[in-house]
Amino acid sequence: MPGDIRRPGFFVVLALMLLFAGGCAKAPSSPSRPEPKGPPVAFESPDFFVRNLVPQNQDLSSWREVAPTVRKSLRYVNSKPQDAVAVDRPGLKVTWGDLSRTLQRLQDLLPRLDREPELFLSNFSWVEVPGGINYSGYYEPAVRASRTRKPGYTQAIYGLPPDLKKVVARRGKYYDRRTIEEKQVLAGKGLELAWAADPVDGVFLEIQGSGRLIFDDGTQAYVNYAGQNGHKYKSSGRIMREKGLLQRGDIFEQREWLKNNSHRVREILNENPSYVFFRYGSRGPTGAMGHTVDDWLSLATDRTFIPLGSVVAYGVNIPDETRGKIPLRGIGFAQDVGGAIKRNRIDVFCGGDERANYVASHLDAKGPAWVLLARKEGL
Repeated sequence: MPGDIRRPGFFVVLALMLLFAGGCAKAPSSPSRPEPKGPPVAFESPDFFVRNLVPQNQDLSSWREVAPTVRKSLRYVNSKPQDAVAVDRPGLKVTWGDLSRTLQRLQDLLPRLDREPELFLSNFSWVEVPGGINYSGYYEPAVRASRTRKPGYTQAIYGLPPDLKKVVARRGKYYDRRTIEEKQVLAGKGLELAWAADPVDGVFLEIQGSGRLIFDDGTQAYVNYAGQNGHKYKSSGRIMREKGLLQRGDIFEQREWLKNNSHRVREILNENPSYVFFRYGSRGPTGAMGHTVDDWLSLATDRTFIPLGSVVAYGVNIPDETRGKIPLRGIGFAQDVGGAIKRNRIDVFCGGDERANYVASHLDAKGPAWVLLARKEGL
């Protein structure tokens, strides 16, 4: 998750850097946002959906701004044999050529969609996802870190061990988290990319698969997923629920409990045997297509259910700190995948600011979705 981050802008990043450099872990509050447009999302008709579809709810000022995201998907689908089947399941059978024609049609329509949103209906067939979608979110975490181990920065963020592939090929698994953390089997081997201030931040960086390190000297760097130890992932939320430690179970509650019970952090985290290794990168979160993912536009899907390159009309009521829930009707692009993303689940990339963290940490809701396919006639 998966350089070219369009949101947050330069000033948000600068504010984060200054705040973290000053030793404060809390990101600045997002600026006040305009009132979201449209009624709450329900299982509704495409006509109703389009009547209430506005780019502003995806932090866009115009549908024209979607063009770079469309081009990323086009490059991917055009690299595939156009007659080959991208997915064949009950209710949806499409070729890579079908997906390419859909993306090209959308790209051609972008200059007109602000004035003529009905073109979404006349130019595309809306193939409903039966049973709707279970929505969740992911984001780009910002982790306080140091380039050297020092008091207050003791949690190693490791690069890929050179023997990982050989060991996994031979035994199926590498060292588990407990062995890596308690026995320190990788320490002192030159694999440390950085040291995080908070081990909990390190684990959530692993969950997201990439992020930004905000160093104590005021600089920052991207880290991206490099590999995993071969052990099955077990979420901290599940571990804590099994121990009867949580009521809601969302990430905010998990973080609060771990903050207030720091003596049990390692006990909880080490019950997840999975461990992710990183590499320094030159750009932000990267999806399964090999391109950076875009806020509120890029979706992680099960490629055997909704193939990469698909254009997806998606709707869900998302958490909001001041309003409770707000409607999000959007046009999304299947550009990423995830180990927990199976069949009727979609992970929405929410961005890298405080709001993104909040939404991704709380979003767990059902809503409608349609795969859009270009009609033979249109424009």
